Amino acid sequence: MNSIRRIRRHASGMNKKSEFMQVMYLDFDSPTGDHLRRGRKIYKESMPKQKKMNEKRARRYFEALIEANFKGGRDLVLHLTFDKNNYPESEKEAKKRVQCFLRNLNGKRKRRGLGNAKYIIVFEISKRGRFHFHIIMDGELDRDTVEATWKYGFCNADRLKADPKEGLTAIINYLAKGGNNPKTKDGERSKWEKRWIPSRGLTRPWISEAKSSISRKRFNTIVELPEDSELFVAAIEKDNAGYFVQSIEKSYNEQTGHWYIFCRMRLKKNISTKQSTCVDKKRGVILKCLL
Repeated sequence: MNSIRRIRRHASGMNKKSEFMQVMYLDFDSPTGDHLRRGRKIYKESMPKQKKMNEKRARRYFEALIEANFKGGRDLVLHLTFDKNNYPESEKEAKKRVQCFLRNLNGKRKRRGLGNAKYIIVFEISKRGRFHFHIIMDGELDRDTVEATWKYGFCNADRLKADPKEGLTAIINYLAKGGNNPKTKDGERSKWEKRWIPSRGLTRPWISEAKSSISRKRFNTIVELPEDSELFVAAIEKDNAGYFVQSIEKSYNEQTGHWYIFCRMRLKKNISTKQSTCVDKKRGVILKCLL
């Protein structure tokens, strides 16, 4: 049996409406249709073993984890550097100092009646080979206190800024580049070195799988279009009511002979979803939106 399988990664608590989600479409061939007999599946996604993830998968999970736990205008992103007198001799020592910083922060939070901080640490080595860190964390503790707690150099605590259409994409892209792995002694990068360190208590993205309403014929049509084609976007948004497309990526697997579509989508807010027509400007064609 042939079908188009839709897999959604929701950046929210289990079974809760998410403001951001990633949607994947798989061109699935099965002579028995076993994947459909199981019907719709919903499950919480476990924290992955990063050494088993390739760069693209790791970055996408990192993106969903941040969107599920942190909000613009509320939470913080910290940039930590070491001064000359406190520069660590090794990566291990650098990470120990950051963990000490977080323990001190949690001590101050406890005295103020707050729980432990929720955070994600990103370790980075600059082009000059110097260690520094970025931490995205909840904003319950004031910025001045957070900055004053770092005793090893400079700390800048900025309030997260979210774009109405792209959410935290800008800071996520910035932090993702910080996941570059340090070089080993022989000069090669350690490919599967852990890129980021999450705290306990973070909300984990959850997955829902189902058969897509997009037919195989429609799927084969839209994958031939540019990702920003309005026909392509309209088909994806129709299959995910209440959400608008932020971005679409498509790829073709030469080994399986199948197409794969990956979409980032955001919840529509105070936007009417009723439309009678849409225009594919690249082809100069006016089409019905309910395709």
